[in-house]
Amino acid sequence: MKNKFFQYTIRKTLFIALTLLYTMNATAATDTTMINVLNKSLMMIEDSSNVAQEMRESIEMMKQQEHLSDSLLVHFLVRDVAYYFRTMGKQSSAVEILLATANYMEDKQCDPSLLLKLYVPLGAAYEEAGLWSIAMECYHKALNIALEKDLKDDIARIYNNIGVAYYQIDTDESIKYFNKSLEINKLINDKKELYLNYNNLAAVNVKLNKYDDALDYALMALHMIDKEANADMYYAMQRNIGSLYAQAGDYNLSISYLRNAQKFYERNGNMQDLITTYVLLAEVYNKIGDESQTLELIKIIDTKQIENLDNAELKSKIYITLSELYENNKDYKKAYQKLQKATILKDSLMLANDERKINNFEKIFENEQLLKDNALVIGELQLKKMRSDRQFIIIAIVLLILLIVVVFLVIRGRMKDKLLKTNVMLAEQEKILQEKEKELQQIKEAELNKTIDKKNRELSSYALSYTRDNEFILNLSEELKELLLEINPRETEHKERIRNIQTQLKQHYSTDNWQEFRYYFEKVHPSFYDLLDEISPGITQRQKRLCAMLYIGLSTKEISSITFREVRSIESARNRLRKKLDIPADESIQEFLSRKMGQ
Repeated sequence: MKNKFFQYTIRKTLFIALTLLYTMNATAATDTTMINVLNKSLMMIEDSSNVAQEMRESIEMMKQQEHLSDSLLVHFLVRDVAYYFRTMGKQSSAVEILLATANYMEDKQCDPSLLLKLYVPLGAAYEEAGLWSIAMECYHKALNIALEKDLKDDIARIYNNIGVAYYQIDTDESIKYFNKSLEINKLINDKKELYLNYNNLAAVNVKLNKYDDALDYALMALHMIDKEANADMYYAMQRNIGSLYAQAGDYNLSISYLRNAQKFYERNGNMQDLITTYVLLAEVYNKIGDESQTLELIKIIDTKQIENLDNAELKSKIYITLSELYENNKDYKKAYQKLQKATILKDSLMLANDERKINNFEKIFENEQLLKDNALVIGELQLKKMRSDRQFIIIAIVLLILLIVVVFLVIRGRMKDKLLKTNVMLAEQEKILQEKEKELQQIKEAELNKTIDKKNRELSSYALSYTRDNEFILNLSEELKELLLEINPRETEHKERIRNIQTQLKQHYSTDNWQEFRYYFEKVHPSFYDLLDEISPGITQRQKRLCAMLYIGLSTKEISSITFREVRSIESARNRLRKKLDIPADESIQEFLSRKMGQ
């Protein structure tokens, strides 16, 4: 009855607690934050290019995933969506997407390594938008996670990003962080990252007009590139090295590197890089005063369709360079035309950049303000909900405590019953085990006694056999003695032969067989002599031998035959032994020894 009552109480309590928890859970809204982020990404894609259309399709496919893991989602938003907005110059959109995702992951308390993957591109987007201080905050958040988890690859990349961020405002700090990144990448031998480190250090030294140091770093960067796998990167680096040699005044090497790059770009049809290389070569030939080569290159550049290049900033630089080269060759009309085009491009570029920066700033600050407002609204709603749910939480806690107490009491009662049954069962098993052990011990003792009796009989048989042999030798010796007396004294030869036989018999008769007897005796009774020493420390070897023979049940006559002593002498030895061992008068020596050895 008691157990049934407890079971009923548990079921009732569980039903109430689960009902309450279900009611509380039903009031919570389903989390659709990340679906909203993906929808917002779709709304932000405004143009109708092929790249934009592909991005829309990718986002739609991601939305249709039934089980979307945090890792996959972060990877997609960072590597695809945010990267797309950054390359399109929409840093504010990239910031909005990455910031919303980071806030969601922080609230969710996800794996810090996912937050690290968000903070780095978020910092880069802020940096590209001109918000340097916020970018540094993001980088340092990522760095703290990487340092805590000892993620050396990520630590090196973040140091490199921080160095890039410092590039425009503090070259010393920039170099410091590039070198920190370089040390780690040397240890892990990451050639791709080492290339970035050396290339960045070369750029900083160019800014400081340290062209020799810049060349050293650029050449080390070149060695990090696999020429076969990354040919574009390899020849772009050769073109940069050629430009650096020109700035350092080593024009022959400059031309050599630039020509290598030129040949590659001509083979591969990369028009933008090819025109840039021609411009650099024209500048070098102009510096060394080679007018024919300069004019030839200017003509080649002018025949290329510069207007079709996508990079407006690069077009502006090319027109400025062409203007300077035409001016040096006294073709002022063309110089003016190129300068005019460069100025128009530069002005429009500056205006577009300014507009883009202003738009990015405005959107970023609007997003931040919106996030703050949302945070306040959410805080107020959470506060109201906390107040309204407080009563339910208290009831749930009380019910949970009650449930725990009831379950504890039931479990405790069952454990007591089980323990009691177990103790009874163990006691019964122990009793059975003791009885079995007792029976086994009795069987072992009986078998041991049988074995000892058998061995004692064998020892007695051996002793008796030896006694019979000795008696036979004694009788034979006596007969030979009588025969010797009966033989004629003159028969000296026969007498001598009989005496030799007597001597041999005497030698055999006088041989001490005690050691042989003791050997077999100790095999049967290995502790006998040690116990004798404990009973009587001063006992002699003869007395020990007598004890051994009496212990196996030999008579006085048998002992006399074995030891070649008279019966009277043996009896005297027995009396002395009885006094030595202090044996009571009503107990035989054999009984005394058996009792003592049994202890």
